[in-house]
Amino acid sequence: MSEKALRWILYISGVVCLYAFISIRIPSLVMFNGIILEKFIPEYWENTKWGELYYFSHIRHFQEKGLPPSQTKYRFTDRHPELTKADVLAFGDSFFDFSRMTTYPEQLGDSLDQKVFYARMDLPLEYLKANAYQKGEKKYLIYETAERFLHYRFSYPQNSDPVLADTSGLKKVFFSIRDFFFQEDTELKYSMLLSRSYLTTHAYSAITTLKFDLFRQITMQTPVYSLENNYYKDRPWLFGASQLGLEPGGYERVHPEDTILNYCDNIEKLSKDLKEKYNLELVFMIIPSKYTIYHNIAGMEDSKYGQFIPRMYDELRKRNIPVIDFYDEMMAQRYEKLLYFGTDTHWTEAGLHIALNETLKVFRSMEVHADPVTASFKTAPKNQVALNTTH
Repeated sequence: MSEKALRWILYISGVVCLYAFISIRIPSLVMFNGIILEKFIPEYWENTKWGELYYFSHIRHFQEKGLPPSQTKYRFTDRHPELTKADVLAFGDSFFDFSRMTTYPEQLGDSLDQKVFYARMDLPLEYLKANAYQKGEKKYLIYETAERFLHYRFSYPQNSDPVLADTSGLKKVFFSIRDFFFQEDTELKYSMLLSRSYLTTHAYSAITTLKFDLFRQITMQTPVYSLENNYYKDRPWLFGASQLGLEPGGYERVHPEDTILNYCDNIEKLSKDLKEKYNLELVFMIIPSKYTIYHNIAGMEDSKYGQFIPRMYDELRKRNIPVIDFYDEMMAQRYEKLLYFGTDTHWTEAGLHIALNETLKVFRSMEVHADPVTASFKTAPKNQVALNTTH
């Protein structure tokens, strides 16, 4: 190779590296998205067209077809009420924010004919204090957590004040420099540049698909998969590692009784704090992991489940905390209707509607207490809660 050719290779490589370094670190996404085949939109990572789990491996066999397109999220629309003007508050994770369909908080508001405020936030006491929420007439707060996240949210009591890092003096300067060079999502974005740019995406996918075909090699982020099964032969399935095994929230883990009691103690404390500080009644919801419902597709037996959700609900009921329990209903309907997308961790509209129906039952059951909010709730229109039977 001539010296001139080598020099040009080094020049081009330097420009590419500099472009990647700058595009990842500047606030604007114009440079970054300029070379990405499927554009990166903050907080819409789960809504790319093949489902979020496909992007861990880019194996072509798991490109699920016919997924509904993403919609504008409820909390970004004019329909979303201000915190102080809402009748019902909802706090939760990406299940309440998943926008391949009209989101749960928006459908709930339509069904109840009430204003439902939603925050993608798992620390309501901290959020309410930061937003100067004032105690007033009794209202209801729905707290939603995915099954696998409950351990991280309720191993310890939740408080109003966040734990702040020491950012004084030299530490503040050091943290600023560190955060510029090593941003929180840097590895994700570098991975996207490698796997989803115009120049690399097809080659990258071809290589990962070949390795899967020859050696069944797949990322350990989705170690359990299915391309053929007795229930949904027309679609691929991927299961995230966090839903499996013996880790907290994992399918096979049998949580000790003192662990269940600790979780419930901390949920009960949150319930009491919300009631005393803000006159908010806590209603608790656990959304089963996709593997918890569809483990049979991967060859796992029902009897292997550690009964985490039923045990949590049994203990919460003893403490008179209202729960939205649809685990049994999902298990009963799991092969009649597709409740979770095959290559995504999130529910379909049919799964959402099961949760919505159970929510309405809970609120209607509380009407007997003549509470000022639930007394005005309406029965959901049939077109809002009809279960979607299409796959």
